Amino acid sequence: MANFVLCVVRAIYKLLFGKIEISGTEKIPSDRNFLVTPNHLSNFDPPLIAAFLPLEMAYMAKASLFKVPVVNWVIKAFKAFPVKHGGDIAAIKTAISILKDNRNLVIFPEGKRVRTSGTLGEGKHGAAMIAAKAGVGILPVGIETTYKLRRGVKIKIGDYIDLSEYSGKRLSAADLQNITDKVIMPSIAGLAGAKTYGN
Repeated sequence: MANFVLCVVRAIYKLLFGKIEISGTEKIPSDRNFLVTPNHLSNFDPPLIAAFLPLEMAYMAKASLFKVPVVNWVIKAFKAFPVKHGGDIAAIKTAISILKDNRNLVIFPEGKRVRTSGTLGEGKHGAAMIAAKAGVGILPVGIETTYKLRRGVKIKIGDYIDLSEYSGKRLSAADLQNITDKVIMPSIAGLAGAKTYGN
């Protein structure tokens, strides 16, 4: 079922947006699992990442999306699990468990869509926290597109970010935000052809 859904999504995206370019696949580690962190432009992003990145991944998705017909069916096929707005401890524990089970997980660090062209939103420290607690690194991904008809989409995969130096350490919110602001978000910005928040 999941493969069928992915094939349908690929066909629809190519029909709508034209050429889907993917670069940097050689940077995907083959000997470990990781947290995938793309920028977030649109609701089109999660299916795009699921359908075109050559990886098996699980997702966090807003709980409200599981109540939307068709969308509910699609995101379940993408192995998504619900996360409630305002901090969901159960969802965080599920995310860490997935990563500790040697599976890959996708999190959009901005936490919400940022539609201003060429600018990323403020990165939240949740991705850094989950990665550090699970003892995994991060694979940054940049999405560059306007999602306009037949205008194309570029997906760029960046260099793996090793966070092993933080594994098992007690990190403050300030520490995690610093990792987010100084390491994770600049990597994503460079791949997406965008500026980081506040710059």
